[in-house]
Amino acid sequence: MADSKGAAAAAPAKDAPGAARGKDAAAAAAAGKAANTPPAKKRNLKPIIIITAAVLLLASGGAAAYLFLFKSDDAETSTAQAAKGKGADNEKGHKDKKAETKKPYFVEFDTFTVNLKDPDKFLQIKLTFQVKSVDAAETLKEMMPIVRSAVIPVLSSQDPAELMAAEGKEKLSREVVVAANKSVAGSAADQAIDTVLITHMLIQ
Repeated sequence: MADSKGAAAAAPAKDAPGAARGKDAAAAAAAGKAANTPPAKKRNLKPIIIITAAVLLLASGGAAAYLFLFKSDDAETSTAQAAKGKGADNEKGHKDKKAETKKPYFVEFDTFTVNLKDPDKFLQIKLTFQVKSVDAAETLKEMMPIVRSAVIPVLSSQDPAELMAAEGKEKLSREVVVAANKSVAGSAADQAIDTVLITHMLIQ
């Protein structure tokens, strides 16, 4: 009895190396399976990078195009406004210069009272001379007695009937201008009298 129990108790000790071998075999099989299992495929990031780069490129290109067009429009607008402003200034300066050039100067003479060609008639007339410059106007004022002396014979030679018509008045104006310019020849008002205006005329 004692020997069979001892043999039964000792039996597991003999099988211990075999159990260890079984575990090793299982581990080896698991390792082999793991070794034969293909590695997990890595995710390909190249298409994502290309798409992202393309989107950024398009976005930057669009922004650049917008800025270019916007700046071009601003530049064109500024240029147009500057040109318009310059044109307006030039036109204004031209108009001012033109107005200054054509600005008339007037010298008003005292009323003339003279006998006409008909001894029974006399003429009362007021003349205003239009001259080309302020210097000519001042000279004409200074030389007024000489001019009056030259104009009186022209007035006295007029026919009353002719002076009643518009043509007679125009003829008188032309003759007065010629006589007045002759009287101031050689002075600052030489040939500066353009016309003479009849502002008052009475025939009695």
